[in-house]
Amino acid sequence: MTTNINRPTITYENVCLLKGGAGSFLSGSNDASSIKLVPLVQDFSFDFNTKTEDILTLGDKFYSKRVNRYDVDVNLDVNIFETFEDMFSGFFSGNSVLEDLDQDASFYFLIGKKKYYSDFSDADETINFGNAFLENFSLTQSINQFLTSKYTYSCSNINAQTIVSNEINNPAVNLTGDQSQVITTTLPNVQGLLNAQTNLQDDIFPAYKTNLSISGVESENIFLIKADMIQDFSLSIPFGRKKIFSIGKKYPIKRKFVHTTEGSLSASFISSEFNLSGPQSNLKDFLEANDSYVVGLSFENGNSETQEFQISGARLSSNSQSISLGQNLNSSFSFDFNIFDFGRV
Repeated sequence: MTTNINRPTITYENVCLLKGGAGSFLSGSNDASSIKLVPLVQDFSFDFNTKTEDILTLGDKFYSKRVNRYDVDVNLDVNIFETFEDMFSGFFSGNSVLEDLDQDASFYFLIGKKKYYSDFSDADETINFGNAFLENFSLTQSINQFLTSKYTYSCSNINAQTIVSNEINNPAVNLTGDQSQVITTTLPNVQGLLNAQTNLQDDIFPAYKTNLSISGVESENIFLIKADMIQDFSLSIPFGRKKIFSIGKKYPIKRKFVHTTEGSLSASFISSEFNLSGPQSNLKDFLEANDSYVVGLSFENGNSETQEFQISGARLSSNSQSISLGQNLNSSFSFDFNIFDFGRV
């Protein structure tokens, strides 16, 4: 039987998500002025697996002790309707991907008291995530759909507690220092932030206002098929990381970004025309030409605000065509690119 008669189950109207500034173990990144409400969240999830080592001794057939290890990753996934604001700026600034991709942040998942009420003026429970490093960003859209992003983080710590006078214990660990957890977080007026949100539907980017263009550097065409009637696309930027440990430390002192990581973009089209001449029509000639591509992405929301991006130096990694009874000829392409070649125009 449930122990909370006012909230026997927790549903979507009872929760909201906040994000601190860069530097999870910095007081200035986790005060009321630095913590931002994450709008238009569609899905939120987290999980972790504990790690133990079994200690055996001679003369005993059973494990004498099982010891917990501290390099446990808390995996945090956030799906949102993309607005290119605070979440996006966590790895992107100005016109390019941040040069320093080793920054972390804290997240705060607030829970309202009563079922069926989206009232956070008296919210007193929170689940918090510290030392969250971005592991992957993906941007997707299909016909008749809104532009959606998924942010995946790996975190060093998680805690749940009661909010007292708008303050909680920051879950972040001092990774490079004594690895203590001593920072206090002051949360903003969450209900005020929620009330300040207006006309969110105008911040969303619909598919009918999206344009995607692909052209070769040496030739305007894509190999074999002329792109037409785009059905969907998916852009993925993985932030491959290597955990660095040190003797005398429980937690990894760094989750270092691996610069050899490559991004990818895939798209599918309904095709109506083939390339019938030149290196774009013959695989042998295409491979010898070793052409690269420029991919353009343009989005417009209900406020007539535009966001334009370009990927330079993309390389074709796969090309597939298919057709079945009663269906159109479908073409799919995939491209690889250096993530630092992804920039705002």
